[in-house]
Amino acid sequence: MSTTPATIPAPAAASRTRRILARALVVVGVLLTLVSLLAVFVKREALDPDHFKQTSQELIANPAIQDEVAAQMVEILYANVDVGAQLKDELPSNLQSLAGPIAGLSRELADRAAQELLSRPKVQDLFVTALSLSQQQLIAVLHGDTRVLETSNGNVVLNVRPLVLQLGDRFNFVSNLADKIPQESAQVTILKSDDLNTAQNLTHLLESVANWIWLLAVAAWAAAIWLARGRRREEVRALGVGLILVGLLVLVIRSVAGSYLVDQLVVSDSVRPAASEAWRIITDSLAQEGWVALAVGVLVALGAWLTGPGRYATSARTALAPVLFRTEVAWVSFVLLLLLILWILPIQSFSTTVVLAAAAAAGFVVLRRQVAVEVPEAGFPDVAGAVQSRVSEARESRSRGRSPSTTDELERLAKLKADGHLSDEEYAAAKAKLL
Repeated sequence: MSTTPATIPAPAAASRTRRILARALVVVGVLLTLVSLLAVFVKREALDPDHFKQTSQELIANPAIQDEVAAQMVEILYANVDVGAQLKDELPSNLQSLAGPIAGLSRELADRAAQELLSRPKVQDLFVTALSLSQQQLIAVLHGDTRVLETSNGNVVLNVRPLVLQLGDRFNFVSNLADKIPQESAQVTILKSDDLNTAQNLTHLLESVANWIWLLAVAAWAAAIWLARGRRREEVRALGVGLILVGLLVLVIRSVAGSYLVDQLVVSDSVRPAASEAWRIITDSLAQEGWVALAVGVLVALGAWLTGPGRYATSARTALAPVLFRTEVAWVSFVLLLLLILWILPIQSFSTTVVLAAAAAAGFVVLRRQVAVEVPEAGFPDVAGAVQSRVSEARESRSRGRSPSTTDELERLAKLKADGHLSDEEYAAAKAKLL
């Protein structure tokens, strides 16, 4: 059977103006995609309570962050409670001189006790609750309600007082601990008042575009492909390369911004491991978006290559032709492959899943049509026609008294079935007609 690709009539080429406009739209769509990824990340991490709660649980479960929170708890406890004086009051008069050394030793015990406390689920829940309250405070401020900051000097803070009280309860010699630790002394500043205006403006901008900007990106790409008559494969390839660049840029932004924030905003070297881990956990969803863009870009570029004129691409299409022309087999294989890709990729948005599935289906239809033109011999209709022609010839021969060898005809049918051109049902039907 010949597998020489058929000559496909070249479509009329688009004008130079249309080509330039198409490429400009591809670039615009890629830039809008970058903005969309950043906007969705900010909206999800800063403004989605459920997602933020999950992130908080991951934060307090991290050992480096646990160590830093434990150190802050002990620092606040000893800054507000004179442990030496408390011990002196509790010890007998002949042992009161040992209160100072014992207080020093008790600090080491407090460090261990704080770390042990933070490994308990109930205490971790206290941290998650405190951080969730801080997020609610942040959301209110970002939407213009600054009344929630009246008790925190205009700053967005994390109140760790419940954790400190839990730690103090481990030491029976500290009495009236709640009275000794006021609210303002157990607050960790998250966002200073000087930065609120910038945060408000940025959040308003990103929140307003997060829900719909991706539609503009898809519309720009669709318009670009429509305009690029005769060069659509090149624009699809440019789109794939653009998505690869977006994914790489997102990953670079995450890395560079994390290094800058940790180096510039964290003064103490002892705090930097916890700060680095916190940044990694908080921006994990952004990194996943970057990897999705990178992977989708690779798949789009691969699809553009597969439909191209290259020798290897042509050979690949010829090899796939028998499968692509079996409609049930082709679409079942496509759906299974698509589901596998969607399962592997860390896609977090339903709209992204829908767009990818629709685009993949459209590309698959284009591929099947292209192969139908290039390799018509592989098509199921042509195979069925050939079988019908052979059966008709056999009947005519019998009617003329020149019946061909039944064995030869059966061998031909068996060969067609072995080569994958006939299904079991088709082979059985042709064999029944022959016999």
